[in-house]
Amino acid sequence: MRYGTFVLTPNQGWFHPIEVAFRERGVTTVAIRNVTLLSDGTVVLLHELNGPTEGILEAVAETDEDLIDYQLSDADDGTLLRCHYHPSDLVTGLLEMLEDFAVLPEYPLEYVDPAHSSLKVTLIAEDSSLRGMLDDVPDGISVDLLRIGSYDPDSRTLFSGLTERKREVIRKAVEKGYYEIPREVTCEEIAADLDCSAGTVAEHLQTIESRFVQEIVPAEYDDGVARESVRPVGRS
Repeated sequence: MRYGTFVLTPNQGWFHPIEVAFRERGVTTVAIRNVTLLSDGTVVLLHELNGPTEGILEAVAETDEDLIDYQLSDADDGTLLRCHYHPSDLVTGLLEMLEDFAVLPEYPLEYVDPAHSSLKVTLIAEDSSLRGMLDDVPDGISVDLLRIGSYDPDSRTLFSGLTERKREVIRKAVEKGYYEIPREVTCEEIAADLDCSAGTVAEHLQTIESRFVQEIVPAEYDDGVARESVRPVGRS
C-alpha cells in the first residue's frame, strides 16, 4: 500500500457556494471530519468551522437550495456543521473517483488555505490506484503533490490524526514544559502565546490526552476481546 498527500484547490475558489458565504460572514472552514456519498447521489458532510453561530446560520440559509437537512453542534473551540445535500458535479466526480480507484482518505481533511478552499488530503491505496487517480482528476481541480511513500499503519502516529489547531496546542505545551515534572508553565501562559483562552487550551489538552490514553491502553471486556473501531467510508 502507498499513501499520497495532496492539496486540492477548486479553480473557482470553492467546492460549494456555502464556503463563499462563510467567508463573507467571518466564518473559517477548518476541516472536513467526514464525507460520505450515499447511494441516491446525495452527500453527508461534517464540517469543522470557526466563527459566529449567527454567521453560520446565515450562510446556510443563503445557500439552502441544495440542502436537505443540517445540524449544528459544539466542538472544542469551534462548531461542527453536518450537512446532507445535493452535491455539485465537481464534488460528485471527486467522490466517485475515490470509489472507482478504491482510495481511502484519512480524516480530518484540513483547509490549508480557507480563502480558496484548498484542502490537504492524505489518500491510501495501491500504487497503481494513486497514479491512475492523478490522471483522472475532474476538470476544475488543481492538484499539488506534497509527498508520497509506502504506507505502514504501525508508523502512523496519534499526532498525525489531530487537527492542525490541536497539534499547535500540544506542540506549544511540550515546548514550554507543560509536561515536565514539576510543570513549568500554565494553561494561561500557553494561551497567551496562542491568542486564545486558558479554558480553550485546557479543553484541547484534555481531549488530546484522553484520546492518547484510550489508544495506548486497550479497553478490557468480559470476554477479553478489545473492541475494534470501524469507520465506514464510501457509499452507504
